[in-house]
Amino acid sequence: MIYTTRGPIHKSELGVTLAHEHIKWESDEFYANNMYFDKKYQLEDISLDLKYIIPIMLDIKAKGGKSVVEASPPIGGQNVRLLKELSERVDMHIIPCTGWNMTKQLYDVFSMHFEEQLANRWINDFREGLDTIDGVVIRPGHIKLLLDRGVLSKADKAMLIAAVKASKDTGMPVHCHIMEAKMVHEVIEVLDKENADYQKFLWAHADEEAHKETVKLAADKGMWIGIDNIRKGTSPEKFELLSYVMSIDYGHKVLLSQDYDFYSEAKESIDNHPCTVIFEEFMLYCTENGIDEQEIIRMMTENPANFYDIDTVTKVIE
Repeated sequence: MIYTTRGPIHKSELGVTLAHEHIKWESDEFYANNMYFDKKYQLEDISLDLKYIIPIMLDIKAKGGKSVVEASPPIGGQNVRLLKELSERVDMHIIPCTGWNMTKQLYDVFSMHFEEQLANRWINDFREGLDTIDGVVIRPGHIKLLLDRGVLSKADKAMLIAAVKASKDTGMPVHCHIMEAKMVHEVIEVLDKENADYQKFLWAHADEEAHKETVKLAADKGMWIGIDNIRKGTSPEKFELLSYVMSIDYGHKVLLSQDYDFYSEAKESIDNHPCTVIFEEFMLYCTENGIDEQEIIRMMTENPANFYDIDTVTKVIE
């Protein structure tokens, strides 16, 4: 099953999916923590936010999109009450997440048993739900991590280990933001040591540097590849990387998306936002240059359905 803000669905129901977007990033970490830890929401703000975000979602739906993966982790202000109402209002699926939920400096204070405690928190998010709203237990559909640039820090390494532990226990896939190809080598060392299941691990933003040798290494390991920054004017470079991934017979394990913040884009211009560029520009460019639009649609349907599918028979305690 795939876990959405309206409850679990069968993978066949997911449809064309934007696999890495932000409904609304919240920079106020105090408010973000109130939502995640205390289940406290500002209902008036939600009503105002919906007025901006609903038109974006409806435009995506009109282009053929059926589902969106929320890539904002708890510390980024993921608002599950907003997501649930939005999903109901537009009749689209939204896959929420657990994951990075605290300032990383806390590792320096609580380094002992950090991985176990963090893993237990994420496991509990899945078992008990991020929240229960209107009788619906909202379980996360993935674990979202954001690794900093440079050398892999102790805090980020600990979060990776925690994510592997939680993934093994629950079946949740790990959606991991890695902006530099050189860090992938360090990440692989950690994953190998933890005997991680690469079928459950996504390198988000593999297209940031589009380093083909590292993409090939990740593919050889079985890691999922995120080409998820398909923005206005980027079609040629994204097409080049996608073509390479397909040339090594790995098109079945790539996730495509745009990485927009819907709220921010709507505030900027609700009538001329870029949040459907993958449908309006990228697909057309692919068709004109040798990759059929139906192949892109297949990738955006079957691939996320496979990555976000969780075996609920053994993983969920009802």
